Amino acid sequence: MPALPVVPKVVRVDMHHSYGGDTNCEVRNFFQYVGALSQADAQTWVNAIAAAWVARMMAILSSTLTLTSTELTDLTSASSAQAISGTSGVGADGNPSLSASAAMVIRLKIARRYRGGHPRLYLPGLPQGNLQTDQTWTAAGMTQKLNAFNLFISDSLTAVPVAAAPATEVSVSYFSGFTAVTNPVTHRARNVPNVRTPPLIDAVLSHSINPHVGSQRRRNQQ
Repeated sequence: MPALPVVPKVVRVDMHHSYGGDTNCEVRNFFQYVGALSQADAQTWVNAIAAAWVARMMAILSSTLTLTSTELTDLTSASSAQAISGTSGVGADGNPSLSASAAMVIRLKIARRYRGGHPRLYLPGLPQGNLQTDQTWTAAGMTQKLNAFNLFISDSLTAVPVAAAPATEVSVSYFSGFTAVTNPVTHRARNVPNVRTPPLIDAVLSHSINPHVGSQRRRNQQ
């Protein structure tokens, strides 16, 4: 697949975790800045974001979950800043945890009306005590995670370097619709996403929790 188009003054933040035997457990956010982001400032910012994630989120997630690194990539151009924080942290909840495929879905509300799936992220490392039923979360568990996530976002935006400020949380839409492509050998058709040029950037207005247990089975090759 060709490289995705650039997204001016937007950074992608990838928080990489391990969860038991699963070493590819990722949470991703996007932030848009207004000023200029140098390499040094990108490093300062990603260090602060990683520290905020450990303080706000790892404190309420399973001890089976470990933050291994946090990567900030400026999507403005191929030569823009990229910085990695080695700050690590282990979840503080020592109670039994759910499987690596179970996740709490955090919905990102935007102003634009659209068809299709809403912007979201999948929170891993959930303790079993957060389950109300086999398929739903407790109200207390959802409130706890939502409050902590809101504080994490606030901390991350406050930590933006002065030269790049102010910053906002955004979602980035790279694709719109599909094109059916037929394999000339097998004659089987598949839907290929159409790339937006430029990508669509939406400010995130608020967050909410899906009360139903989410699944990351694709990540776990299930």
